[in-house]
Amino acid sequence: MELRIDFPKLPGGKSLMDMRRELDEVLEDDGWLLASGQEGEAGFVELELEDEKINPKYGIMAVKAYLQRAGFDKYTTMDLQGTKTRIFD
Repeated sequence: MELRIDFPKLPGGKSLMDMRRELDEVLEDDGWLLASGQEGEAGFVELELEDEKINPKYGIMAVKAYLQRAGFDKYTTMDLQGTKTRIFD
């Protein structure tokens, strides 16, 4: 199951590589990075969440909690199968 994160800017002091590394730690064996990119301050990260061994909702909740704790902008969104929501909704 693919999950896309779109952010208007990264939290202060973070680079895209920092975000990728931290998401990798959050997901452990429950998902992996597919793609990422940044143009100016805005960017995206696409993840594949493991859905054969565990329920992917745990990965979704872990990613959302990470984005909130890390101080991502309130307009950061998560898109799961065409349904886009803000991280604080």
